[in-house]
Amino acid sequence: MPLAATSYLTAALAFLVLAVVTVVRWRNRPSALWMVLASLLSVGWAGYLGFLAWHYGTSAAISGGVMEVARNAGWFAVLLALLAGSGSRPGVEPRALRWWGAATTAFLLFILVPMLWPQLLGAIWPGLATLLMAIAGLVLVEQVYRNTPPQNRWEIKFLCLGLGGLFAFDLFLFADLVLFQTIDSPSWQARGFVNALVVPLLAVAVSRRLPHREGPTVSRHLLFHTASLFGAGLYLLAVGGAGYYLRHHGGDLGALLQVTLLFGAVLLLAIVLFSGSVRAQLRVWLAKHFFNYRYDYRQEWLRFTGTLAQTDHETPFRQRAIQAIGELVESPGGLLWVRRDDSTFALDGVLNLGQPDYPSMEPDDPLVAFLTHSGWVIDIDEFRRDPAFYHGLDLPQWLVDNPRHWAVVPLLKSDGLEGFVVLAQPRARHRIDWEERDLLKTAGRQLAVYVALVQTDEALLEARQFETFHRLAAFLVHDLKNVSAQLSLISSNAERHRDNPEFVADAFRTVGNARERLERTLAQLRKAQPGADSPRQAIDMDALLREVAGDSREIHPLPRVAIDTSAEVLGNRDALRNVLLHLVRNAQEATPDNGDITLTLKTRDQWVIIGIEDNGSGMDEDFVRRRLFRPFQTTKGNAGMGIGLYEARDLVVRMGGRIDVSSRIGEGTTFTLRLPQHGA
Repeated sequence: MPLAATSYLTAALAFLVLAVVTVVRWRNRPSALWMVLASLLSVGWAGYLGFLAWHYGTSAAISGGVMEVARNAGWFAVLLALLAGSGSRPGVEPRALRWWGAATTAFLLFILVPMLWPQLLGAIWPGLATLLMAIAGLVLVEQVYRNTPPQNRWEIKFLCLGLGGLFAFDLFLFADLVLFQTIDSPSWQARGFVNALVVPLLAVAVSRRLPHREGPTVSRHLLFHTASLFGAGLYLLAVGGAGYYLRHHGGDLGALLQVTLLFGAVLLLAIVLFSGSVRAQLRVWLAKHFFNYRYDYRQEWLRFTGTLAQTDHETPFRQRAIQAIGELVESPGGLLWVRRDDSTFALDGVLNLGQPDYPSMEPDDPLVAFLTHSGWVIDIDEFRRDPAFYHGLDLPQWLVDNPRHWAVVPLLKSDGLEGFVVLAQPRARHRIDWEERDLLKTAGRQLAVYVALVQTDEALLEARQFETFHRLAAFLVHDLKNVSAQLSLISSNAERHRDNPEFVADAFRTVGNARERLERTLAQLRKAQPGADSPRQAIDMDALLREVAGDSREIHPLPRVAIDTSAEVLGNRDALRNVLLHLVRNAQEATPDNGDITLTLKTRDQWVIIGIEDNGSGMDEDFVRRRLFRPFQTTKGNAGMGIGLYEARDLVVRMGGRIDVSSRIGEGTTFTLRLPQHGA
């Protein structure tokens, strides 16, 4: 008897024994029926190839044709039963399992039809078909093993090793056949023995009781990568077939065309695999067809909190906040708006949307009011199609006009709206469904807590800086006391020693030293004027502006006053005067002597609007947005302490108003104070 025939008949006997033992001893085990069916199909396959090898030689038993398809179909059914838990797994969506079954059936029919009519694709098809089935088998084995909980893998370990070995051996054997037409290798004679060797492994797997209650769940990441690799494999097989055809039927240019095709195909595959849009569309498609829910909430939440918690100095928190919530829906960027101390909402972070300069929003802005009261996630595309769906909401024009704006997510806390995020269009454009709305609303609430914590940390840091400043002030007060003691000593002895030349010389030296120490002290403290709130009184802003202009004439350029209408505000006159003097002094220091500084006064509705405008050096946008009104931040280097503007903003907010600034480097700066009009 030929060796190949002996090999296959041994495999047939081994699978027959497995089927009998399974029926007799393990028929009540989960998936036992599928194991018996696959074993019997393998018996038929091995017997058929053994018969061919016995009567026609080893070369006649290269492929079993229809029997090859039937044998692989049986083992595919075993693997699908493991994945489905015999139809009773709570963690796998029935619709996804039906899709898997339908896809596998369609694949086997695609393999089977050319075998029934060999004239369709020629003699190469049986080997290529078996190669494709080996790839599909390895994919199923990988999914079953990697998605089985670790505590249950001991039950299927030997089954996966056995079937994985079978499919890997077929992959090696038939790849060699397809690429090099090798049919005289000893591996063909050993194929039956190899199949027989895995039967004990399959028997051990059945005896260990296959997973039933806590069976494998399909990992989204694994499914995504498996689908990508499977698609790439089929694509490369198709390209390889086309290259083979060009090489043998392309004439003199066949080899050239084959190399060009292969390079172009691999380059195109790399572009597609690294395309964020294609990857996003594949994830959406897999989520729709394989899972009850689009998201693996545990994985998404771990990634969301991990992004927020990481300490990346290259990516500030504001950008990381946008990135964290954008990654949930494949959005590459967005805008972060946060509530400031004066209750207005200002743009505080931008990610991959350029450098917009959108105005801040008042607390009564329609968008802010809508988000506060409804808590809805706004689909901007939906608003463009049907504005009435949002009950007469009037969105800002800049938000609607930009086609890259996709959704508005509120950041809600128990005490109201902390801010909101405007997300950019996702890589795979789609409408926002109920599941995404719920996920974004929940993530928005979590993000609101993070934003509030960061703002609290920044406020605590400012408080610590003030504590340091107060300690410094204590040392400075000590110096002032020393100066006072020196001057008092001179004053008390002046009458007695005024005719003593040495006393006079020493007195001048002491006064000079005291003057230097006082100038240093005043230079450090002139902008820091903390103190308790004084009683509020009506302030004539016309007279106050003219007084400030008059008190600022010792430095050039001299400020001009332009009064549009008289008005009064309610507050601390001395404190407001100091604020205006400080703003004018800053303008004078930033403007050349031949420049212009203008103080303006006008009213609008119930507001008094005071402007301090100069055409000096100006400030850059990043400094204005992030540092201008924070303590100890200055553009003057060691010449200033960065306290004055912080105090100015604090006073204006306590008076019920707000202070805005617009500035461009080289063009100048305009500070605008809006204060409630007294008696309006």
